[in-house]
Amino acid sequence: MKRRAFVLAGAAWPLTGAAATAWPKAPLRVVVPQAAGGTADALARMLGERLEGRFGVAVVVDNRPGANGLLGTDYVRRAAPDGYTLLLASTATHAMARHTSTSLAFDPVRDFSPIVNVAWQTKVALSNPSVPATTLREFVAYARAHPGRLNYASTGVGSSSHLDAELFAAATGLKLVHIPYRGSGQTVAALAAGEVQILFASVTAALGAIHAAQVRALAILSDRRSTLLPQVPTIGEAGVVAPDVRTWIGLVAPADTSAEVVAALNGAVDDALADPGLQAWLDGQGLEPIGGTPEAFAATIRADVARWGAIVKRLGVRAT
Repeated sequence: MKRRAFVLAGAAWPLTGAAATAWPKAPLRVVVPQAAGGTADALARMLGERLEGRFGVAVVVDNRPGANGLLGTDYVRRAAPDGYTLLLASTATHAMARHTSTSLAFDPVRDFSPIVNVAWQTKVALSNPSVPATTLREFVAYARAHPGRLNYASTGVGSSSHLDAELFAAATGLKLVHIPYRGSGQTVAALAAGEVQILFASVTAALGAIHAAQVRALAILSDRRSTLLPQVPTIGEAGVVAPDVRTWIGLVAPADTSAEVVAALNGAVDDALADPGLQAWLDGQGLEPIGGTPEAFAATIRADVARWGAIVKRLGVRAT
C-alpha cells in the first residue's frame, strides 16, 4: 500500500477532549488474520487507502495468519486500546471460533470494541467436473446415491468452509467426507485436482478456476446472484433448501478503545461504503457493503455467537 506522510487539513473526523489532540498521530495498523492475497487482505488494503485519505496518516496492513484466524485475532486482543491497532474480524473469528476451539484465548464479545460491519462475503458451491452433475440438485441426487464416497474440502476444522459444508450435508441428508487443508487456495486446487468433489468457497477465491473450467460453479449461496457469475443460480433458484451461510467481515479494536476513536473510525468507513466507487470495487470482489453503527455491529456479533453455537451443537462438530 502506498503510504502518505502528509496530513489533510480538516480531513480527520472531529474528536473531542484529549482524543482531539492525541489521535491519530502515528500510522494505524490493520491486522488481517489471514494470509496475503485473499479477499480479506484486499479489503483491508482498500479500506486502508480510505483511512489514509481521511486521517492523513499511513495505514499498514499486517497479515498474521494461523489457527483459522485466531492468532492474529488474539494479537489485537492483547494490543493497547489506543486506536492504532485494529482487526479485520469475521464471522469465523468472532462467532464460530468460540464454539469450535478449545484453546480460545479471547472472548469475542468482551475483549473487543466493535467499530463497523463492513461487508457480506458471497460464497459459491463448487464441484469437480468429473462428478456427473451439472446442477446442485443433480449433485445432491448423485451424492445420495454414493453415501460416504464424496469428499469436501475446508480450510480447517471449525472454519466457515467446514461448517458451511456440514450445514449443507445436514440440510440435504448427505454423507460427505471432510478433508481439511491449510488455506482457500489449497482447497480450490484440491477440488480442481479431483482430491475432493465439492467445496464451498468465496466467489473471488474460486473465480479463476471457474473461468478456466477447472471447477464447476453450481450455485451462489445467497438470495441474489453474483455480478461476477451472473449465469450461476442462487441456491434457492437451484431448488435446494439450505440455511443462510453468508459471513461478514468487520472492523474491531481492542476492548476499552475510546468511544471517540471508535466513532471516528466508524464514520470514516461508513462514509467510504457509501461511495459508488468503493461499492463497485466491493461488487467486483464478491462483497456486499453493510455499514451501520458500532452498536448494530455489536448486536450482530452477540446474535451470531448464539446462532453458531446452536448450529455447532446441532451438527455435533467437535471443538479442537
